[in-house]
Amino acid sequence: MSLDQRQLAPFIHTEKSAPYIYMTLLASLVPCVVCGIFYYGLRAAILILFCMVTFVLSDNFCSRITGRRKGEDYFDVSSLVEGLLLALLLPPDTTLLTALVAVLFASVITKQVFGGAGSNILNPACAGRLFIELVMPSSTQGFAYGEVNSRFSLVSLVVQGEPVEIPDYTQFSFSELISGNYPGLIGTACFICVIIGGVYLTLKGTMRLYSPVSYIFTLLTLYPFYRIIETKTFGFDGMLVYLLSSGAVFVAVFLLGDMTTMPSRFTSGVFAGVLCGILTLITKPFLSPVVSLLAPVLAINFLAFVLDFFSKTLSRRKNRSREADVS
Repeated sequence: MSLDQRQLAPFIHTEKSAPYIYMTLLASLVPCVVCGIFYYGLRAAILILFCMVTFVLSDNFCSRITGRRKGEDYFDVSSLVEGLLLALLLPPDTTLLTALVAVLFASVITKQVFGGAGSNILNPACAGRLFIELVMPSSTQGFAYGEVNSRFSLVSLVVQGEPVEIPDYTQFSFSELISGNYPGLIGTACFICVIIGGVYLTLKGTMRLYSPVSYIFTLLTLYPFYRIIETKTFGFDGMLVYLLSSGAVFVAVFLLGDMTTMPSRFTSGVFAGVLCGILTLITKPFLSPVVSLLAPVLAINFLAFVLDFFSKTLSRRKNRSREADVS
């Protein structure tokens, strides 16, 4: 067994091997990939392939320069997963240059600087996507629909088009929202595909449900209070539309279910999901949709170790107090 295999973070919390975890993640994302290519055509397929290949090349280049990996080590499947996740979080009319900037930030800064596969404290795909949203905001508004949504159009991969205004999602029917038939990010729009991926990960035992379930529950429960902040009215109007169109379900399944960057214990996982949901709703009226969705995830990633530490400490104190009572 190579040194990298022994150090991969999932081994701290689960008996499943890292390649198994990442292969199941790849399989779970297939429905989202198929749906994205179906709606956005060849340019979406090229973006997905480009992000995956460049992520693998960047990770391997950095690993060999730093001496963390040698030729006989196993192929790092995590690079493929993170490149794919990043691509699915992009608008369909994103240029290859913008995608490359996101990949390099995710791979080099977020992942390799912290020690490579399994050692990163932040989700690389989430960090890379948020980085270009903050630094290159006009380059991440390539939402395509109507007659400009040609399945064989490749111009947007090279030439940055005019920023497209995000549509009013309340104008779309329920069937369109759950099937992903509306302008959105490449892989987050189809609710059905995301749920299929989540069910698959759950059955394979490669996703903890603590944070994703508590996150969605918090969004549903506190949404009326968000309405007060935004519209000065209390109610559930627009809650279903927001849940289906915002990408929150995709974030819950594939980012908050991550075994490397999220808390591993039940109590800390539930608290992380609740806190992430609160931060999302608080920031939504003041930040762009993508920033309000992804920034709370990275904040929770920073706190994951601390939350696990306190959860473990409280659990030990509770057990000790029980032992004292019995004696």
